[in-house]
Amino acid sequence: MNAQIKALLASYGRSVLGAGLALYLAGVPLEDLLYSLLAALVPVALRYVNPKDPAFGRTLPPVEEIAEALKDVKVVKAPTKKAPAKAAETKPATKKAPAPKK
Repeated sequence: MNAQIKALLASYGRSVLGAGLALYLAGVPLEDLLYSLLAALVPVALRYVNPKDPAFGRTLPPVEEIAEALKDVKVVKAPTKKAPAKAAETKPATKKAPAPKK
């Protein structure tokens, strides 16, 4: 387990301890104490998502590394769509000769 994961878990533990202890001392039901476990995850997740957080925020790779990776990418142009076919012209029906009268 690397240092960043350990720091995340320690931060989550402190959040759980604070939220759970506050609710326990307030005398809330057990179900609400369990929801506090989920609520304690929010501050830790916010710190993880923040790229400017120096402790354990997500960091992007250096620009040079991205530029080098993009050198090998081959751009493929998408095929153009063909125009829909024209509808076939219908010829008017020919009239039949009237039947001879008897």
